[in-house]
Amino acid sequence: MKIRDWSSMWRSLDPGYPSNLAIVLWAVLAGWLWGWSAGLSVFFAWAIARELDPDRPPAALLAALLATLWGGYSSGLFLLLLGMRFVNRTPGMPARWLDSLLLLGLAWLRPQAAWIAAAAFFLDAVLDQPLRRHLVFGAVALVSMASSDSFSGAGMSPELSWGLLLCLSFLSVCLAGAPESRGDEGGRRLEGSRVFSAQLLALLCALLSVWCWQSSGVYAWWSLWSGLYAVVFWRAFHWARGSLISVRGGFDSDCA
Repeated sequence: MKIRDWSSMWRSLDPGYPSNLAIVLWAVLAGWLWGWSAGLSVFFAWAIARELDPDRPPAALLAALLATLWGGYSSGLFLLLLGMRFVNRTPGMPARWLDSLLLLGLAWLRPQAAWIAAAAFFLDAVLDQPLRRHLVFGAVALVSMASSDSFSGAGMSPELSWGLLLCLSFLSVCLAGAPESRGDEGGRRLEGSRVFSAQLLALLCALLSVWCWQSSGVYAWWSLWSGLYAVVFWRAFHWARGSLISVRGGFDSDCA
């Protein structure tokens, strides 16, 4: 029996791809040198960056590098990763019942981050090819937030100002063009509205992490911030290189 028979959110790590093998060894090495939280931070930075920008896998390796340099680990990262896959459907299939129950269970275990699950459920219930049962799951996830004091220390801070600047930069580079990547299962091209909604979910999570907990929130959720920085840098780099090639080509044709 395969994992896919129970869960459609699982994305296999095929060792035949050098990048997959590299990230596993990288995460294990980081965990051995600096502790399990460092290894998990590296892995989740890579995994989340893949969901943020499915079209550019090298950005995920850059995110892993940034996570290696600094930052901690929050158990909410797994909830975010799963929620993003619910929304963008990069695995290629909608969530199965076991996936829905798992995300709901994580929401109840971490009421401070239950809004992530609720948002993922509601988005999946209204976007292209919706799962209507997630309207109910989203409502139940919201109930778990009743005992949460996530926003008790919320307020504007210098860290939040920098975070807003980064998020605006992220939006500016990700709004251009529809995704070209295809889902793991079935090969169907990813829906642009779903990919963009998952990106917005990650941005909101990043902003709330620093709004509620300032610098400690940045540290705990550094895997997410690493993914955002890496995607912005990689897209800007490709845009600059493409512009330079275009200018050089036009100059050469004029000279000819």
